[in-house]
Amino acid sequence: MKTKTLLIALTIVILGVMAGTRSHSLSAQPAKMTDPPKESEVEMTLVEKGTTYKLYQGGMWRVNSSLGKWEFVEQIYDLEFYTKNCVEREGKIYRKADKGELIPVKRRFTDDFENTKTFRDLFDLRRWTECELLSPKAPTVKDYVKLRQRLMKGENEFLDNRIEPTTEKVHAGKNALKFVSVSPTPEMICAKASLTSEMLHFVKGDDVWISLWCYVPKGSGVPFTVMDLETTWMKQHPGIRLVISGGKHVCFQLKWNRVFYGQAKGKEVAFPLDQWVHLKAHLKLTEKDDGVIELWQDGTKIIDARGQTLILAKMIYNSFEIGITAHDDRSKSAILYVDDVSISDQPIKK
Repeated sequence: MKTKTLLIALTIVILGVMAGTRSHSLSAQPAKMTDPPKESEVEMTLVEKGTTYKLYQGGMWRVNSSLGKWEFVEQIYDLEFYTKNCVEREGKIYRKADKGELIPVKRRFTDDFENTKTFRDLFDLRRWTECELLSPKAPTVKDYVKLRQRLMKGENEFLDNRIEPTTEKVHAGKNALKFVSVSPTPEMICAKASLTSEMLHFVKGDDVWISLWCYVPKGSGVPFTVMDLETTWMKQHPGIRLVISGGKHVCFQLKWNRVFYGQAKGKEVAFPLDQWVHLKAHLKLTEKDDGVIELWQDGTKIIDARGQTLILAKMIYNSFEIGITAHDDRSKSAILYVDDVSISDQPIKK
């Protein structure tokens, strides 16, 4: 992985936290310190305005040269995430659920939504596990988590953003899903109306194949992103996602360092409105620059790139998110229909 890319990645995600922590920790309480470990144990290094920071043991540390010590700044990920959430038995991996239930992680998952009659039908631990309805009426994580819990219990109606089974636009069969998101307010980075399964398990060296059908009607705002493959065990949930750049062309983005893998300049294939569009992707996962990023739109390969697809070698992609995973158009609400979704460690024929 290139050093410059690492510096950009870490700077974007944590410098705001560092700035606040720097003044608070030095004045309010003694900083937690450690002796510098072996450099081979350091995961990342960055220098910002003459100060050196190190990612070590899942935490971000500031180098105090005068004391020969490192000062703790922020925990970026939990070292015990895997053991807290997963169990290995007879060569199989299981996620720990409530009341001690063990659910096999998924390497292959598909949904055509044919048996989905209501919003609540979408959710169980072997299918979709949660949704995000970030909107002006639910503008914080706390707000939309509370709304999600009430919706899943049948105790609340949708506020402004919505996810619902539909027969209005269907790619195949009788049902699809309709996602609706209003525009974000100026105080919000984006709005969301998305569906997530956190039962996936993809690691370095894996191939990941993804297929989904999307429909954006004319007159609608175009979502910024329609699919995210993420890890939930790192701060900011870094991962790789499908972006409709400028509302016109589909590309990939590695979120933490904002690296884009786009179509050949001047030869971009437009993302059409008012019709079903098939997006099929293939990724080879690695934290180095030799990962594979391939994307087909309606059977035509539009991206064939090599590059980084993981932030860290130990990262686990456990979260698969579809729908309006980000909407940043402040002038129009967005509508997106999704049907026939698949993710697999093997090639998808359809």
